[in-house]
Amino acid sequence: MGYTAGSLMQTRTSIYHKLILYIFLLGVFVIVSVSLYSFITSRNAILQRTFHQLTSLRVAKKEQLEQFFNDRVKEIGLFSNQQKTGFLNFKTKQLEGLITINLSNAALDDRFEQYFKDGGYYSKIYFINNRKYECYNLDSIAGNPRLLTNQEIAIFDPLFSRINHEKRVVIHDYSLNKVDSTARLYIGSPIFDSRRYIAGTVLFEIRPSAINNIMRSNDVVNSLGKSGEVYLVGPDSLARSESRFIENSILNLLVKTETYQKARNSAEGTNLGKDYRGVQTLASYSQLLIPGLKWAIIAEMDKKEAMRPVIKLAYEIVFLSIFITLILFVVSYIISHAIAGPIIELKNATIKVRNGDLDSVLHIKSNDELGELTENFNLMTNQLKAQKLELTMREMRLFSSFIDGQEDERQRLSRELHDGLGQMIIATKLKIESLANSGTGINNENILRLRLMFDSLVDEVRVISNNLMPAVLKEFGLTIALDQICTEIKKHSGINVIFDSQVSDQNLDNRIVTYVFRVAQEALNNAVKHSGASEIIMTLIGNNTSLSLLVQDDGVGINLDKQNNQTGHGLSNMYERVKLLNGLIDISKGVNNGTIVSVKIPLV
Repeated sequence: MGYTAGSLMQTRTSIYHKLILYIFLLGVFVIVSVSLYSFITSRNAILQRTFHQLTSLRVAKKEQLEQFFNDRVKEIGLFSNQQKTGFLNFKTKQLEGLITINLSNAALDDRFEQYFKDGGYYSKIYFINNRKYECYNLDSIAGNPRLLTNQEIAIFDPLFSRINHEKRVVIHDYSLNKVDSTARLYIGSPIFDSRRYIAGTVLFEIRPSAINNIMRSNDVVNSLGKSGEVYLVGPDSLARSESRFIENSILNLLVKTETYQKARNSAEGTNLGKDYRGVQTLASYSQLLIPGLKWAIIAEMDKKEAMRPVIKLAYEIVFLSIFITLILFVVSYIISHAIAGPIIELKNATIKVRNGDLDSVLHIKSNDELGELTENFNLMTNQLKAQKLELTMREMRLFSSFIDGQEDERQRLSRELHDGLGQMIIATKLKIESLANSGTGINNENILRLRLMFDSLVDEVRVISNNLMPAVLKEFGLTIALDQICTEIKKHSGINVIFDSQVSDQNLDNRIVTYVFRVAQEALNNAVKHSGASEIIMTLIGNNTSLSLLVQDDGVGINLDKQNNQTGHGLSNMYERVKLLNGLIDISKGVNNGTIVSVKIPLV
């Protein structure tokens, strides 16, 4: 089904609305692009800052833990090598030349006890001497130790054996005490006498709170907010420090997360993934460099809390974008009205011009391209008015020329028929009547006279016919026809007419041949009648692209002022014929008087 012009007009969108839409969409695109760029940049900055913050905290805690265990190893090593000197002095007795610890009857030295109590790192100390296990509880005020039960001995015996075998300070990872179901961490060392023989074994139980205090210090809370924490994970994927969110998590909390797997496989790094709670977090991880412990330290913070400033910024961007969008809509409305208003006026004025109203004049409202367009529109309407007036006058001239030409041609034919052909017919008639009335009869002399009179009559008819449309023009072409007319004018007028042609008539259109012949005929007639010339030169030159005619006489020359105000139609007909052929004609005065008629007709 086709569309009518009316339906197309109804579906056409106004440039005013298009400008509003385009400007508004462009503004929205810019706002969205800037907003997205700001949001992404801010988000990345927050992520980088949070990762950097987590890494800094993780590094600090790692150094504190490593320093903590290093200090404990040094303390216990110093204790195991002291006997009766210094603040770690403890009471012993000599048995068969060996230094033997006797804690069943004597307590630790007061200064030693106070030192280990002030540190708050240890909860108990275990000794073994001559296969006798004794436990000294630092939380108890009583100074005497107690003997370990057989069940406790069964637990500690492998550990004491390992310490005596390795003959160095040993850190033993957390293990679950089956007696009280608690997780315990030990640092043990052999005790040497003055001869560097092993006199006994000492085992210090580290308080879990000592490590938890490091992991949960105020700097963690201040740096990581409500959801952040730093915790430890052992090689068995179980927690080695208390969780901020789950109580009694040491050796009870299973941490099988992507972050921990990366911590086991690499030295350090950051990760965005879920924690042991299944919450999306930002994490920084690394391994601890503590002999005997294959722990990983992880600093985490909930992504939601970390991204809270970004979410706040996103809301602010949304509200600001809505506000700017409303302002943009108003601005686009104003700009579109300023741009589209003159264009719409031009459109309406153009419609009036299309309908024939050439009196529309637009006021120039701006000094820009739109103002220039309005000015050119006004100039165009003025030119159209002038051209319309000129066309009207031209039509009037053409119509007048057509009517006058018909009248002139009729008058010329009337004169030729009356003065020439009519007189000859009358003369012939009178001659025949005189012969009929003379009574002498028709003899050879009379027949010869009648024949001559009829020959003249035929010649006159031929001349009139040639003036209307020369037969030679159709039969032999433009060159022969112009040559013949030049010969006849030369014969009857006494003016020397010279014709030169360099044209082949084979490819010329009949319309071009006829119009050029009439222009040449009119130019020759004007030269014969008005120039008073003694010589006329006509030149015809042509090629594949154009045809040129030049008629030049040596007469008095044409009066250009009179030509512009002439009332005849010969020159007008020449101009019109050339114009119909899309050619050029120039009629001018020669250098040494005379008139030059130059015509050029395009052939392609």
